[in-house]
Amino acid sequence: MSMIILQNFQYIFRKCSQLSVSPSPKKQVIRLLYRSYDTWLPWKYTYGLKWSILTLPYCKKCGTVLKQILDMRYQLYLQSSRQLVSASGTSESVLNVFDRNAKRLQRDRAAMAKDVHLYDYLKDEVGYRVADRVYDIKRQFPVAVELGCGRGHIGPHLNNDTVGFLYQCELSEKFLEQSKTSETVPTQKLLVDEEFFSFPENSVDIVVSSLSIHWVNNLPGLFRQIHTSLKKDGVFIASLFGGDTLFELRCSLQLAELEREGGFAPHISPFTEVRDLGNLLTRAGYSMLTVDTDEIKVCYPSMFELMWDLKGMAENNASWSRKAHLHRDTILAAASIYKEMYGNSDGTIPATFQILYLIGWKPDETQAKPAKRGSGTMSLKDLSSLDQLIKKQNKESSNDNK
Repeated sequence: MSMIILQNFQYIFRKCSQLSVSPSPKKQVIRLLYRSYDTWLPWKYTYGLKWSILTLPYCKKCGTVLKQILDMRYQLYLQSSRQLVSASGTSESVLNVFDRNAKRLQRDRAAMAKDVHLYDYLKDEVGYRVADRVYDIKRQFPVAVELGCGRGHIGPHLNNDTVGFLYQCELSEKFLEQSKTSETVPTQKLLVDEEFFSFPENSVDIVVSSLSIHWVNNLPGLFRQIHTSLKKDGVFIASLFGGDTLFELRCSLQLAELEREGGFAPHISPFTEVRDLGNLLTRAGYSMLTVDTDEIKVCYPSMFELMWDLKGMAENNASWSRKAHLHRDTILAAASIYKEMYGNSDGTIPATFQILYLIGWKPDETQAKPAKRGSGTMSLKDLSSLDQLIKKQNKESSNDNK
């Protein structure tokens, strides 16, 4: 397999005089010498075929080379087996639900709009809330990764008191070019597909992500890859859309299609349920888990403005089973059903966005351990009179000191 991959890389870059491809003395590593940048591309089979392009610089001049590597990497991944080998040695199938190439194109098209900044209101708000959770941890993280940074929704809220160096990773090249950065934190931008997150082992202190990983096909595999890249006592903080997101739009479209066409197709992408996140993080090896939910309701004049904004956010449907188009009668019927069933008294319609926040730590001996069973000195039944019990204990301890 290694010689085949090497030959494929040599064939892709055969006309590029500034890039040379050669085997490395190291085992299963390809050497890419691009101008003055000496890059090593390792491959692993632990969780499927993954590639690392961390040392390739991101700039307009070498962006085409990065894109070719990403495309080649994606093709090899599709050709490889869709069976993942977990740490326990058991295999699990991966559902290929989302068209990652379509999602990349959607983000590129959204970035080309002149008014693209008008659609950042939701992602900016959630990104700020994720950054606020980073500030709740009273320590500095020397190396941080913002996975799926989009147009920069977390990085601008961070400072050098919390983060020493930040990598912004994004699937879309145009989004990455427009990504906002922090004024005080040194930042490097990397063109990286979230499904191929392969930072070196034990190299990252914190990984943050905001409203991006819900488009990943292999979410358990991504959690394991992040866990591998984290240092001991490193933390993973992320937000993603929950299962109740846009339930009004989903129900309205289904009812309209049933009425006008006699059946319905999925127009809203499937989202993760909150009860599943804890199990996925536990299986990936995280400890001290925290999973909480939040709801953000945004009011729009009609369903059409909502769908237009979703397109501007690059959050339109990217599942393989998506329908190519909607009939005009179905759209008009769905808009009427939406307004009739969920409309506000002022004529607007609400759209619910359920946000799931998760925090998981990589285990370390220095982390706090739970107390032994039976070591408690108070009963939960006494919570109502907790203040009186504390005063009583303080009084007894003061008498003992006398």
